[in-house]
Formats: sequence, structure tokens, C-alpha cells
Amino acid sequence: MKKIIVTAIAALAIIFLHSCASTGSGTDGLSLTDAVEQSAERIAGEVPPGTRIAIVVFETDSGELSAFIIEELTGALLDRKIEVVNRQSIKYVEQELNFQTSGAVSDESAKSVGQFLGADIVIIGQLRNLGSTYRFTVNATFVESAKLASVPRFTVRNDRELQDMIVALGKQTSIATIPNALIQQATPQTAGTFLDRGIMLAMQGKYDPAIADFTEAIRLNPNLVGAYMLRGRALTASAAQYINWVSDNFENISTTIYSGKSISAEQSRLHDRAIADFSEAIRLDPNNAAAYRERGWSYMEKGNFDTAIKDFNQAIQINPNYADAYNGRGIAYNGKGDDDRNIADQTQAIRLNPNSLDAYVTRGNAYYGKRDYDRALADYNQAIRLNPNDADGYNGRGNVYRNKGDYDRALADYNQAIRLNPNYLDYAYVTRGNVYYGKRDYDRALADYEAALRINPNYADAYNGRGSVYYSKGDYNRAIADYEAALRIDPNYANAKSNLENARKARGR
Repeated sequence: MKKIIVTAIAALAIIFLHSCASTGSGTDGLSLTDAVEQSAERIAGEVPPGTRIAIVVFETDSGELSAFIIEELTGALLDRKIEVVNRQSIKYVEQELNFQTSGAVSDESAKSVGQFLGADIVIIGQLRNLGSTYRFTVNATFVESAKLASVPRFTVRNDRELQDMIVALGKQTSIATIPNALIQQATPQTAGTFLDRGIMLAMQGKYDPAIADFTEAIRLNPNLVGAYMLRGRALTASAAQYINWVSDNFENISTTIYSGKSISAEQSRLHDRAIADFSEAIRLDPNNAAAYRERGWSYMEKGNFDTAIKDFNQAIQINPNYADAYNGRGIAYNGKGDDDRNIADQTQAIRLNPNSLDAYVTRGNAYYGKRDYDRALADYNQAIRLNPNDADGYNGRGNVYRNKGDYDRALADYNQAIRLNPNYLDYAYVTRGNVYYGKRDYDRALADYEAALRINPNYADAYNGRGSVYYSKGDYNRAIADYEAALRIDPNYANAKSNLENARKARGR
């Protein structure tokens, strides 16, 4: 089947390069719809049914018109039994590979897109305003040979009908993307359509069925890099105790790092599976910086910071401007107790991406650890400005206010953090409990520590805090039991050791 596709593609290249550009080149030209239909007819007529095509971008004077043409071309190709990559998958690969969606496509970029999405052809088009007419052009890059061929150019009428349509499109708030995976077939049958549906499911947080779809895509195409990357990312999401955020197209996911202390055996196994998938993606595409970054993140979740740093270093070597890799490496340095290197990496991440919310929060945490509360406060404030719904920013700022003795502001920020993420922020319950404990409001403190333990039964700080409440209430047996529980989780927990010793002495009096 591959030979047939390659032969057909070669024929298509020859036809495209030698076709006359005069079709529809009269004074009036074609309608835009006719230009789309004729392009689809020419492409579909020269490749076997089921050929997978990725329409990466169609450049026009407006985003609305570009989206409209992509939708029309997609529909025309689908009508002709051509498999078209889902638009969400295109958005994903643009971010994942830093793919340039304008101008000429390099051989390397075409090969990467094809590897990632299982596409045989990558298409980039243009509708250029020439005044009295438009020039409609479609360029196709053939993944197998990475050669660029040109579809015949069409002259499109710049008439009242087209101008009215452009105006109407401009008044719409958005252009809905055709759900290709759903239109093509209710049940995916190819590696590409399983990949497309898996991305849609993952974006909805349905990680188990997404993993199943990526697995089927790999079964059908064992060399599909994107399926390994996405399955690894979905496994990481499944293992996360707390997801900070997932980007709109699932090209990135941020999870809270627990330094390997409190993840369960099942979570560890999920990360091992993710590491295996990222490793396979790297084997298939050794220059995939994102795969190194993702694998480093999974190593961090398991507490393997040195190996994580090696992966982040490799990602940065491949792409020196990779802000997320600097952010990840900084967090790994934090896991090793190196606040200065963490701060340096987060600062570089912010320089490369001034809107890096995660970098501001992480740098704020590092400044907080160094008791540089003013700089920490500035970073948390910036994180909240970037995203007023960022629970981590409020929790971090609450910690600063608490250490400055401003308990009312601290409680307000902890309340906001918990309101934003009531079922995940176990540490916000603990920090708010600490404030209540400092105010000797023991009942509220106890309620918060218990809420944290319901979310994360392996949270040493919550046991230590609850033990202190029991100690202050004179219930030394319960206090001792909680301090011992904290030490079982973290045998080096100095504060819990000291508290346990004091509780045992108090009970013996």
C-alpha cells in the first residue's frame, strides 16, 4: 500500500509542477467555492482513497476567512474519501514541534509532521489579494520524500459575493472547527483517526479512553511518534495527584511535583509506562525536545532528580529557547535543594516566555524558601495577574502574608485557593490550618488538616499539624499517633521528631 501511495504522490508532484496556471484565469476567474472544489478534486484524483492529509494553514487577510477555507477544503476532501487530520491535532503539532505555519515548509518540518500525525501529505495554502482578483494557491509537501509540489494556481473573483462573505465572517465571534474525527467515521479505523479521537478525549480529561485510542493507533502504526508522546502524557495525567493545568490542545500538562515521597505504587507504575513511551518517541525522533522534557517530568514525579536534569539538559541542547525545559530543570534543582539554580532557570524561562505562569509560581516558591518574601510576593502577584484563577499563586501569596504576620490576608488567600480547587489543594488546607492553629482556633485547624488527609492520606505535614492540635488539646495519645504517622511517611521529618518527643514526655508526666 505504501508503494502505491508513493507512486501516486510522485505522479501528483509531476502533474502539479507542470499544470497550467491558467485554469479559471480569465478576467472573472472562479468563485472561491469552485477554487476549493477544483483543488480537492485534483488532489483526490491523484492519490488513493484513505490517504491522510494535514491541512496545516491557509493564509489570508483574516483568521475567519482562513478558518472558513480550511473547513471547506476539509469537507471537499472528506467527500472524496480522503482522510484529513483533525484540526485539534494540527494545533497540537504546531505547539509540539514549533512548526511554522506560514511560508515554505522545510524538509525536516514536513518529515516531523508526518511522523507525528501519520500524514502522507502536508498542505499549506494562500489566498492573496491582488486587487481586482485573488490568487488561490495550495502547496503540498509529501512526507515520504519531503518534496514540495504546487497545486495549480487559481484566479478567484473579487466580487460582491466574496466581499459580503468576508464581512459576514468578520462579524462572527469565532469559526467552529469541523470535528473531522466525528465527521469521517463514528468509529475510527486508521492509526490517524484513532490518534485524532484520542486527542479530543484527552482534551476533555477522559484519559483512560484516550490511552486506549493511542494504544490502538500504535498497534496500527508502531512508528507513530505522536501516539507515543500523547499516550505518555495521558499516563502522566492519570498518575497526577493534582493537575495544575492542561493546555487547550493537550500539547502540555503541568502537575504538582511531590518529590517522589507520596506517590503510590500504582502512580509509580503509570510514570514508568509514560517514561517507556517517551523513550520510544525519542528513539523514533532523537531531536524531539518535548519528549526529553516530558520524560524528565516523569522522572521528577518519581523523585529521580538527577536523571530528570539530564533529560532537561538534552531538551535545552536541542532547543535553547525551550522555556518549559528551563522551568522543569529548575524544579528538579529545587528537588535537590538548590534554590539558586532553580531561580536562575525560572528567570531564564520567564525571559523566554514572559507569560510563563508556572515559572513565576516556582520562582516565588524558591524566593519564599530563601525567606526573600518581597521578591516572592512580587512573583505570586504576577502569577495572579496572569491568571486570576491560579490557586497556586494565591496559596503562595498566603504563605508570604502568614510569615509577615498578616494573618487576615493570609486567610483570604488560602480561602481563595481552596475555593478555586477544593478537591485537590491539600497543601492549601494545611497552610490555612497552620494559620488557624497560630490563632488558637483549634477546631477550624483540625477540620483543615482532616480535609487535607481526605485528599492525600500520605501527607506528612497534615499528620504533623493535626498532631499539634491534639497536643494543644491535651490529647497526647492521638498526638503521638499522628506524629508517628508523619514519620512513617517521612522518617527525616525533624519537626515531627521533636513534636513526638515532646508529646511522649507530656504523656509521661
